Amino acid sequence: MTNNKVSGIYPRLQLAYLLQFAIWGSWSLALGGYLNGKMSGSHIGYLYMAIPWGAIIAPMFIGPIADRYFAAQRMLGLLHLISGAALLACGFVCASAEARAAGGAVVVPFGPLMVLMLLSGICYMPSIPLINTVVFKHIPDSASAPKVFIFGTLGWILVNLVVEVFAGGAARPTFFFIGGACGILLGLYSFTLPDTPPKGASKEGKTDVFGLGALAMFKSPVFTIFVLSAFMVSIFGSNYFFPSVVAYLSEYGYPAPVALTTLNQVSELFFMAILAFCVARIGLKWVLVIGMSAWAVRYFIFTFEGFQFALIGLLCHGMAYAFLYAAAYMFGDKVAPSHLKASVQSLLAFLLLGIGQVLSGALFGYQIERCAPAVTKTVVVEPGQAPKALPPWHVPEMETSAWRYLDLAKSVKYLLGDKTVFNLGEHLGKYTKADGTIDFDKLPEVWEAGGVKYTKAELKATIEKIGTAVTRDKYLQAQRHNWKGFFIPPAIFVLFWVVLFALLGKEPPKAEPEPAKQPAAA
Repeated sequence: MTNNKVSGIYPRLQLAYLLQFAIWGSWSLALGGYLNGKMSGSHIGYLYMAIPWGAIIAPMFIGPIADRYFAAQRMLGLLHLISGAALLACGFVCASAEARAAGGAVVVPFGPLMVLMLLSGICYMPSIPLINTVVFKHIPDSASAPKVFIFGTLGWILVNLVVEVFAGGAARPTFFFIGGACGILLGLYSFTLPDTPPKGASKEGKTDVFGLGALAMFKSPVFTIFVLSAFMVSIFGSNYFFPSVVAYLSEYGYPAPVALTTLNQVSELFFMAILAFCVARIGLKWVLVIGMSAWAVRYFIFTFEGFQFALIGLLCHGMAYAFLYAAAYMFGDKVAPSHLKASVQSLLAFLLLGIGQVLSGALFGYQIERCAPAVTKTVVVEPGQAPKALPPWHVPEMETSAWRYLDLAKSVKYLLGDKTVFNLGEHLGKYTKADGTIDFDKLPEVWEAGGVKYTKAELKATIEKIGTAVTRDKYLQAQRHNWKGFFIPPAIFVLFWVVLFALLGKEPPKAEPEPAKQPAAA
């Protein structure tokens, strides 16, 4: 029964929901950009499997225990304290790796980070249904839930702006400390939320956490084509895109890459708002076709070089997310009979957010290594010397261009009184010829940039690896992944399933009524 007497319930739950998704958002995009060049692509992919593995493992153990024995808000608090502490420890692992590098190339150890990320994921994923349990228990009616849920999206946007402007974006591991602090804060705050007693043991037996009860639905061709298509597209969905997007934006030199990714969630707000209207006008099948197609279209867009194409690709996220994931849950609810609705939703969550995203992480790791840059991100040094990161090469005119204000972190510092913040410091762009190529005659024998000392011989050997007559564009291009090779294969794969679903998929039929229960024997 809903409790209508809890004072100030909406602001309390809205704050909790904001923190809930600020935790996930704090690292989900920044981590891939930070580890780019500091860890192998396959290992980065494994780290991004932490959340989906949490979605797979947690329901088997934590969910049933929470349902039977502990008040939801207390279990929520405990899980967030553990998850937050694990994220803080991740920050210390990365900070220690940077300290050991002492200005050289940073190598972040995979083992400790994987263990901590997996621990965080196993504790974080069951916190989502727990906080939803608290929300639905204490709001006046379920139709009011979006008033709370929208704060999750706002939390994701807010934390990424904070990470970009105040915490160094993807250049520093501070995002882990922000996410961990949000987790600890929400853990403590959860104990103040309204009491939500445990449900106790289910009267109908074990909970169907993996949706196995829905397997009977595969007798329906409509359901089979829908699930297969949605699952296959999800393999190249969010968990393939999130680890790559900040690295992609950074390697092209686009400003404030972590902050730019908030366009994903701004777009998501819009498309979630029009989802019901679109379903009513064109039907769930064609909404799903549009959502699936959006993933392919955005990947094709990302193969074009230009800031405008990056912006368009980011803004496709709302359509890709809302019209695939949210619409898939709506499709499942509409096609399932009442006694299988919960099982169908569990099956979809298991496939789209669990198995699908685990495969996403594995394929990301394979693809990002297959499309590795032609030149490593380190300078050629003498044998036995510690590796050094490549020095920056800026466009000198950016010190005075209006485009400099797109760097949000520097713009905020400038507004706060630091008038030298746009000074680019030492960079290779100061030592070029009239045609834009590097001029080694201008470089001193020993040169320092970004706190790292380079010899002319080291820089000359590095530039010669790239080619002759090296300009800034060639210098940056040599350090980029082959993004066309990274994005085109998944776009083609997704298009295949879009066409299949468009041709063979059908609008969900009205669900069959629940079979009548047989009277108990006398």
